[in-house]
Amino acid sequence: YFTLIFTPQVPLPGGWHQAALTLDGRDVTATARVQVVADARFGIISDLDDTVIQSDVTSLPRMLATVLTGNARTRLPFPGVGALYRALTRDGEARNPIFYVSSSPWNFFDLLWQFLDYRRIPLGPMFLRNWGVDLLGGHGGYKHGVIERIFTRFPDLTFVLVGDSGEKDPEIYAEIVRRHPGRVLAVYIRDVTEGTRDSGVLKLREEVRKTGTDLVLAADSLNAASHAMAMGLITPGEYRSVLTSVARTYET
Repeated sequence: YFTLIFTPQVPLPGGWHQAALTLDGRDVTATARVQVVADARFGIISDLDDTVIQSDVTSLPRMLATVLTGNARTRLPFPGVGALYRALTRDGEARNPIFYVSSSPWNFFDLLWQFLDYRRIPLGPMFLRNWGVDLLGGHGGYKHGVIERIFTRFPDLTFVLVGDSGEKDPEIYAEIVRRHPGRVLAVYIRDVTEGTRDSGVLKLREEVRKTGTDLVLAADSLNAASHAMAMGLITPGEYRSVLTSVARTYET
């Protein structure tokens, strides 16, 4: 992988585009998908492990077993997450962009991309970590740095932040809210823990609310969808699609 910064010769409309890549001096080409942000109401920044995809990151043995034995079709999303993210991004219209910021290594890019595509979860740029030195560094510092880059790149865009209670997402997102007042519409934290951890997240929720932003500790996608509908981020019809998706999952 590499980082390439460039300016197109003419402005591009919002949405996905194909970019042809060549390497000077070598007969090799590749195609990349490029997301252009234009006319969006807001953006979404989401974690992946234990937020979108069931990974058991709080249990190292279970996480390794899941990662090493699963594939894009056997890995499971949380109930309703696809419908919720489709509602937030408004796929097919003036699309709200989604960015995935995960602590998973770049080695898992293909698996994660195929998983999102197969489960009809909106695709978006993925920011992953280097297998070597980056993985030994602090989880919070890495994610915080990536989110700051996104906020700087799109200074006029507000955001919805989505994560889980398993690691440091609540603390990272609370710090982002404090550093960027008025730019975070809502914070949704999937509750994958219990006990003292939940108490700590609820304490953070009260601190975040003082800035005018809600932090929702959500038991499932439906809790987040309910708040998003009340905020006007999704429509009642889109909320019903999340409800239907969650209900179908539990029926099966």
